[in-house]
Amino acid sequence: MASAITTFQSVQVFSTIAAAVNFGGSILQSPLIMPMLMLPDVPTVYAGKQTAYLLHNSEYFFPPLNLACTLSNLILTGIAYYYSPNSPVAPRLAFATVLNFATTAYALGIMVPMNRRMAVIATELEKSAQRGEEKGASTKANETELRRLQSRWRKLNYGRATIMIGSALAGMSALLCNRA
Repeated sequence: MASAITTFQSVQVFSTIAAAVNFGGSILQSPLIMPMLMLPDVPTVYAGKQTAYLLHNSEYFFPPLNLACTLSNLILTGIAYYYSPNSPVAPRLAFATVLNFATTAYALGIMVPMNRRMAVIATELEKSAQRGEEKGASTKANETELRRLQSRWRKLNYGRATIMIGSALAGMSALLCNRA
């Protein structure tokens, strides 16, 4: 006989799926999208513009999604510890919550500064191109720095994605623990 899904479990499902979606969006940027923007055939001014566009528009979706996961897991953890302090669900939810906070810290401390720097460089490159300037030392330095940051961002983004999938797995573990 199938048991009914509670509101608590529905929120758990949402939080777990949202963490997995957050992971999926993040992980696809490193092996698929960023390498395309790093191709030598793509002029740096356009690569910078597209990188800035990608990162800027990602800010409208992924941070709110992570916030929803974090708050959901935080509330669920509180409820689980309050009503069933000895339940195996509570520590799993607590771990998912910690990983959600870690994702935020990682993003704010590591990824966002690179995002901002790449956006500044992209703007400088675009202004230089609009003025029709020859590639001077400062433009070449900006191009080199943009490519370096793109490569670094690509590698470090895997770290963020690893934390996100950990949160999704912890949430899934809590869900499975509920069903056992």
